[in-house]
Amino acid sequence: MTALFTEKQRQLLGRVIFGWFVVALLWRWSDSAMISQLEQPVLGNVYKDLTFWLFELARIPAFVTGQYAVALLLDLVVTTAALLAFLQPSKVVYARIYCLAILFYFVIFTTYANYHYRPIIGLLVAGLPFAFRSMPRFGTFVQVLRYYVLFLYASAGLYKVMRGSWLNVDQMTMIIEKTQLDLLLTQPDNWHSLFYAWLLNNEWASWSLFVLATVLEVSFIIGFFTKRWDLGLFCTAISLHIGFYFTMGFFAFELIVLDLLLLPWNRMYTKGQLPITAPALSGL
Repeated sequence: MTALFTEKQRQLLGRVIFGWFVVALLWRWSDSAMISQLEQPVLGNVYKDLTFWLFELARIPAFVTGQYAVALLLDLVVTTAALLAFLQPSKVVYARIYCLAILFYFVIFTTYANYHYRPIIGLLVAGLPFAFRSMPRFGTFVQVLRYYVLFLYASAGLYKVMRGSWLNVDQMTMIIEKTQLDLLLTQPDNWHSLFYAWLLNNEWASWSLFVLATVLEVSFIIGFFTKRWDLGLFCTAISLHIGFYFTMGFFAFELIVLDLLLLPWNRMYTKGQLPITAPALSGL
């Protein structure tokens, strides 16, 4: 079995991914979104998620948030592990510590946020390939995540198609009214408010943007059949995130890290190097 990546390519991708994690975590620190900054919340929602229920039955969220020292320790561990994995991407132990710590952070934060904040999933799964020392397994897991990225976007588009929401001319205006009403009322002269007002007054424009987003999301189906258009799909994903910021006011920075897996990392540093085979690195 031949590895899809060389060690140098793995280290490059590791530095990019974990560097992204470090920036995202520092952003969350500045936004008071770390567990130790939640001020010991008591009301949570585990939804219909078995993983969340296992944590809840073990009383892990309540224990961590109820002890400031424990919550702070978890925050420091996840941040330090990401930084060390960035500095030394060849050391799988840091990636493994990060993956375990970010799982606890993800479940606990999402529980007390009272809604499943989906963009954080990027921080949770993008580091998993680096928990494997075996190069073939690393490469395989990267490819699995690539298909996961394609599924995220394609399923979002197909969901809109199957529900028929793309046929509702007022779909986008209703989204703006429900999500941006506070901004429109409190800051009517803000440039974003003015743009929202324009979209509300020009329903054809908001509906056209919604249909365009649907078409772009569905286009990710192409990636299931060929990698030839991966760079174009990456640009499409970034365009969607920029569009979401302008039309709905949110920018999923943590989710973009998954989009990076659509870039041709295994074509970099190829001159004079041979791929690593399974017997060379077979352990976990």
